[in-house]
Amino acid sequence: MSLIRPLACLAALLAVLGMAPAVRAQKHQPFIDNIKRGPTASAYTFPGYFEPDFQFFAPAEVDNFGGPEPANVGWYFTMDKVYWNISRPNVGPRDGQAPGASSVFLVDNNVNDFGVNPGSSPWDGDFTWGNRFEIGYMTDERTGWNVVLHHLSGPNEYVENQQERINRFNEDDTDPTDPQFPISDRNPRYYILKDSVNVASFSSAEFNKVWRRKEFHNGTVLEPMVGVRIMNFKNFVRDDNYQRYDIDPQSVDVVANPNPPPPDLLVPPVPTVDGPVELLNSHYYTTSNNLLGGQIGARLFHQRSHWMLSGEVKFFGCANFQYFEQREDTTITVYDDTASLGGAVTYENFQRQVGYDQRTQFTWGGEVRAEAAYELTREISFRFGMSFIDLGTGIGRGESLQEKFARQDVQMAGLTMGVTVNR
Repeated sequence: MSLIRPLACLAALLAVLGMAPAVRAQKHQPFIDNIKRGPTASAYTFPGYFEPDFQFFAPAEVDNFGGPEPANVGWYFTMDKVYWNISRPNVGPRDGQAPGASSVFLVDNNVNDFGVNPGSSPWDGDFTWGNRFEIGYMTDERTGWNVVLHHLSGPNEYVENQQERINRFNEDDTDPTDPQFPISDRNPRYYILKDSVNVASFSSAEFNKVWRRKEFHNGTVLEPMVGVRIMNFKNFVRDDNYQRYDIDPQSVDVVANPNPPPPDLLVPPVPTVDGPVELLNSHYYTTSNNLLGGQIGARLFHQRSHWMLSGEVKFFGCANFQYFEQREDTTITVYDDTASLGGAVTYENFQRQVGYDQRTQFTWGGEVRAEAAYELTREISFRFGMSFIDLGTGIGRGESLQEKFARQDVQMAGLTMGVTVNR
């Protein structure tokens, strides 16, 4: 068989390939892919890293057979409303007097409307509303960050007395049809006297580095964390006292002495029902506990179908920089006629004294949370749960920074409910 024809065809093919222009292969990867696959992916995060499609309301992606789904990555956000019970101070507004006891001098039960605030809790604590926010992100390399914020503007529990003043009837407010009869029920003169039971506020901010461990055999995921925490717990104490004294107003020369001393410094100060001098004395004590320290903790979560169950534990140790302010307000009112319920005021004197103090303590504490979240859509979940925060010995709550007031504790526990996006 002749080989001339096959060899001629092969030579022609090689000639054609030899005349074709040489084209080198070019490898091109998008910038984002290079970042995701590069060695510095865990150290830097750029916009578009997670390539979200913003379909927050897409159907939830769950296994019909109840198996675990891969844990989410990317940015996430949570917002919760909290309803917590805050423990009361261990020492009352005044040493030796039970919390909430009134220091009011009840001059006459027939002319004083005494009432107790019914909002007090029987748990040795009082409830208040607050907010909790958390924002963070988790990368494909199983590491990330989060920021958690708390704020509560309560509780605000007082014992209150409505104390009518000496000229308790406002005779200027009369019935236009009969000026002889004052409308005493519509516009009486009185003080609202308060003794604090449990008045406080709480704020917290924490910044954590988080690592996500490999899933356990049943799909449960553990996320250890370490971070810093800043907290402020502010405690308020108020103590009001009202008294009347039998002192002749003509004995005080207002022109020569426009700022007379309080009646309790005059001799003799005789308490009486009618006056003509009344004294309102209010003490305010504010202790600001500013805590700064580090914390460690971990979060454990497991997803089954539409439900995400999670638990979280944190421990922290903080230096507590306590700042204390004491203020005393005294108002003295002298009337010209004790027999008249609408007697005119001869003069009124107001005095204020302010003092400050500071101290440093060390406080241990911890936080425990348990939650259940139900996936409404692919990105949005509704959740509810319970939480508990303990601020150990070293919290100032009282009328000074003495040891018994400066080394108290606080327990906060209650319910949470809110929404989660992409967590």
